[in-house]
Amino acid sequence: MPLLTPQPFAVRFVGRPFIWRCVVVGLLILGYLSGAQADGRDAVAVPMRMVNLHPFHVLYGVPGSFGARVLRLGSFEWIASLDAASHFSRFSAGIPRAPVHDATFRDEFRAGMPPGAERILVDGETYRQALTLRVGLRERWEAFIEVPLLAHRGGAFDEFIADWHDVFGLDTGGRQFVPHGRMAIFYAGDTGRGGVHVDLERDVGALGDASFGLGYAVRRMLLPNDGVAVRAAVKLPTGDPDLLTGSGGLSASLWAETSGTLPGAAASRAWLYAATVGVLGAEAPRGLPDPGSRWLVFGRFGVTWRPLRWLALTSQIDVHTSPYTASRLPPLADVGVMLGFGGILRIGKRATLEVAVTEDDSGLHRSAPDIGLHVALRWHSRPAGAS
Repeated sequence: MPLLTPQPFAVRFVGRPFIWRCVVVGLLILGYLSGAQADGRDAVAVPMRMVNLHPFHVLYGVPGSFGARVLRLGSFEWIASLDAASHFSRFSAGIPRAPVHDATFRDEFRAGMPPGAERILVDGETYRQALTLRVGLRERWEAFIEVPLLAHRGGAFDEFIADWHDVFGLDTGGRQFVPHGRMAIFYAGDTGRGGVHVDLERDVGALGDASFGLGYAVRRMLLPNDGVAVRAAVKLPTGDPDLLTGSGGLSASLWAETSGTLPGAAASRAWLYAATVGVLGAEAPRGLPDPGSRWLVFGRFGVTWRPLRWLALTSQIDVHTSPYTASRLPPLADVGVMLGFGGILRIGKRATLEVAVTEDDSGLHRSAPDIGLHVALRWHSRPAGAS
């Protein structure tokens, strides 16, 4: 397969099938004509609960957001989510020669590499299913618990991923040179202990690291927003470090969330924003060398457009720093950046369906999956907006 030649997005878009242009133009017209129909004084932007499923970064358990409001006493919410992501990255550091073919990628390192050398290979897909429960405890307080299942498998969607990158003119990152459907997660380095730290070539899956926490609604401030919620969570080592479904250690996080209307949309609340910023401290994942840091900072910002009362479309960016500061490999040391594009569909009075496609930032940073899918079904004990 020939290499794709990067082109300006506008050029590639014009050359795409007619149906794609119709969809985009139709959405723009719908937004212009129906912005006033969004009338929703009770509407609040809720961040999409996207997860960075990079096999080494998901171990730290960066928490998802719940929104700027906590649940009232006596109400609760169930969230059933599924996240899937496809990976391909292969990097070496401290090796003074061209990268070798994958067939000898592991064996060459075992044969002996220069001091300080590192090597990583991540090829396959990661799936995360989670069940989350939020409960309103008392005025301004809520509690939540999340139990995930994590699996690493071969690339069942490699053909689709290739087509997706072609449609949008994205860099394939070398996928065209490796076999489809492969499962390979490998990391080795001369880090004082030496040797291979992770070497998985088969599909694995197990319980992930469960977490629980509390949320508190800060009394309304002078800022023109929908409120501020402060939350804290602890992640427990319930996963299996040998299968990369858990870190084998504890982590704790603290973050704040807020939301509101964008300028000019206060009357209709057709355009909303949601923002999160927080910090996480964690023990080093078991079986891996000292990452170099115990702390990371994370944040997310999303803009939501509500063309209809029952439909919201969201663009969101999730960012977190890397704890692997001692590594020279981009998939470990880079800042994690994940872009999400999706929507929330209201189903009746108590349920919503959240669907999004996620992407990295076109290869500028290598610590997030190439492409992913996020789906979440939320069910509230009271009609949406009642809490």
